[in-house]
Amino acid sequence: MVLLISMYAVLAIVNLTSYHVNPLHEGVIPVNMNTADIRGDIFFDLRSKTLPIECASDRANQTHDCRNQEVVDTDLVVTKLVMTVYGEFGEYARCNACNAKDVDPSSGLPCHGQNYLCVCGEPRQRDCTDQKPVGAENITTHFGGGGGCDWDTWIKYPWSCWGQEVVHKTAGPGKNTWYSSTSAGWCGAPGASPATCTWSAEVLKIVNKTCSDNSVYSAVEEYDALHDGRFAKCPHHPQTGPRRNTSDPCWIYSFYATVLGPDALMPGGAVAGMPVEILDQAFDRPFADEAQGGCPAIPPPPEAPPRLGSQRRYSHRSFGVLSGPQLQASFRAAAQLAAEEVAERRRRA
Repeated sequence: MVLLISMYAVLAIVNLTSYHVNPLHEGVIPVNMNTADIRGDIFFDLRSKTLPIECASDRANQTHDCRNQEVVDTDLVVTKLVMTVYGEFGEYARCNACNAKDVDPSSGLPCHGQNYLCVCGEPRQRDCTDQKPVGAENITTHFGGGGGCDWDTWIKYPWSCWGQEVVHKTAGPGKNTWYSSTSAGWCGAPGASPATCTWSAEVLKIVNKTCSDNSVYSAVEEYDALHDGRFAKCPHHPQTGPRRNTSDPCWIYSFYATVLGPDALMPGGAVAGMPVEILDQAFDRPFADEAQGGCPAIPPPPEAPPRLGSQRRYSHRSFGVLSGPQLQASFRAAAQLAAEEVAERRRRA
């Protein structure tokens, strides 16, 4: 024990409160997976609310999240955990669930029987699952430096612009970070050496993703009801609470307009909307006790490291996109809301 303590004493040790979204059947210890601080988790989650439209469009094959099992699987959970990192951070690895063809759908690299593959490098990508240091990447720096949505894209695919400015909403000093942790560095792996392993994890609570989503949706809808009333203007009202349809384009528009402010949904528009601290609270509330509004805790599944393909499956939840006249009416309502807000801003100018 003295030797073990002395080996750790020479390393920099950092405890990170992290959040992790993934299919429950893959386990919740983030072996060959990505985690995030709360703002990084908010970014990961909020950027994908347009998928019911995106994945039904002719852009579906270009959208990784339409096939991302950490977005579309039917048994998604969110885990809050404390990661202890030993030593310096390394290069961030993009870790994705492998598909039934034993391929990482993002990079196209073979998975060699693993359930997850971690990939480093751009534009030339390489398998870095054997990398030991925990990787870290500031999302604001990585995704926030682009020019944003342009008018050509907005005219053809306006919904693809709605979530782009989430990266600036979640920005802040020392925030908005993603982490990668591999089997090579996991201190809980069979035969792992305390002298060379780089991370361990303690699970605080696991909750169903649907319950977590409801916490966020309710916070956004309640803020809107007190300020702008966008959701109430959608044609398929009521659009909030248990009867909400998160695949309805008018609901999606209202959600982003409330979170980011309507200007941010247009090319060149500034980010405003509801205070980000309310989002912080909504994303963390599911992990409180149930008596305090938290979600029911889910027991952790048995971990069977290393996960080598035996648990792999492919599932996809249905988004339930509106069709025909309903879809057209919903898009018209979203466009009308946007036009009214533009006119109101002009009157105030």
